[in-house]
Amino acid sequence: MGTLVVLSSSRGKHARKSTIFKPLSNSYRRKMATKKLIRVSLPLVILLLMICAATNGNGATRSRKPSGTVLTGKFIAQVDGPPLTGFGSNQKSYVFEMLSPFGSQFVRISDTFLIYQSHVPGRILDYSKVYKVTAVRNQKCDETLEDISRRFIFDSRGQFVEMKFALTYAKNLPSFTLPWQSPLPCYVVSTVQPPAQVATEATPQTAAH
Repeated sequence: MGTLVVLSSSRGKHARKSTIFKPLSNSYRRKMATKKLIRVSLPLVILLLMICAATNGNGATRSRKPSGTVLTGKFIAQVDGPPLTGFGSNQKSYVFEMLSPFGSQFVRISDTFLIYQSHVPGRILDYSKVYKVTAVRNQKCDETLEDISRRFIFDSRGQFVEMKFALTYAKNLPSFTLPWQSPLPCYVVSTVQPPAQVATEATPQTAAH
């Protein structure tokens, strides 16, 4: 016997319509890939632009000369504070005898810095040497020597023990009276970039100018 094959026709009234899926063109695929690449790379491009802007800003800062007034004089004492830290800003204050042709004046020098930045070194505590420091006058930090050096001491149980003035005096210091209760004019040290120094020792020739 032969085999009977029945073919159904789709031309009838209730025939189903078949959906034909066309393959994606190469141009469409390239367009979608480009859009995806833009979405992925855009945040990276923005980050690189921000880094470049910050780098250029730092370069401009390094190229500038430190602003402020050049003070000439001798360091009298350092106000003792907490040890230096690498986890934030450090702040040091000094009593400075500013010299001029019209006489001398006691002022406060305030130095705020990060651990890797140039700052006033410990070797400046020698009254026999004259130093030059570039600083900016700031009336907001004018304080008396009593206020900036006063420390309250407590024992291990939190009980008050004593009050003292925390100062480290310079060596070779002559005997004279400090203005403990008079506000000291405050000068904030200008930022410099290494290898420049915040305080430089003055020769007899430069000290006179």
